[in-house]
Amino acid sequence: MNTKSAKGELIPLFATPLVKTNIGRDFTKDELQLFLTDIPMWKDEKLRASNHQSKDRYLFDTFAEVAKELKDIKNFCERQLKIYLEEIEGADTDLATLRITQSWLNNTKPSEHHPSHLHPNSYLSGVLYITCLPNDSIILQNRMQGMFNNIIFPIKKITSWNSLGMKVNVTEGDLLIFPSWVPHRVLPNETKDTNRISLSFNTFPIGEMGEYAGMQLKL
Repeated sequence: MNTKSAKGELIPLFATPLVKTNIGRDFTKDELQLFLTDIPMWKDEKLRASNHQSKDRYLFDTFAEVAKELKDIKNFCERQLKIYLEEIEGADTDLATLRITQSWLNNTKPSEHHPSHLHPNSYLSGVLYITCLPNDSIILQNRMQGMFNNIIFPIKKITSWNSLGMKVNVTEGDLLIFPSWVPHRVLPNETKDTNRISLSFNTFPIGEMGEYAGMQLKL
């Protein structure tokens, strides 16, 4: 009697999308001067190990619309947001899209880190990496873990179901776009003389939103 071993198929349900792409070019001298020296930074001294951030929380408004230093970078980020909406969410961007609201610089110096946080009052958030540490990464946390399952088995191995988070490796020029409600953090900078610099931004919908007859399931 011939028997076939059972072979299952894993079908992920309702995944949380994160998109990583790269700007595909080196940053210009003017861009690097802006990021490395020209933007005033500050640090909340109450959080001793946290990183430095720009005093200006609207860098794209300041340097893309007026001084033009960030115009090309802003255009790149806006294109990627449009692709995310169209390809992942199936959105009609002729009717509704996203505008970038806040945009700011992060500078994580040696011994500093970026604690776990999320971005309220935003739909999608993005992080563009200007300079990176060796083997650099960001950790995105599983906010849903344990929310719908109050039974915890003894863990033998880590899977996508029981994981508390995911580490995403990044290099210079990488742009990450993800839902703003996803908690994320950055591990301490353990180098002696290298800074991790990134440009973050938030977004908010604009255009014709909503369904007059309510949402209908289309299977």
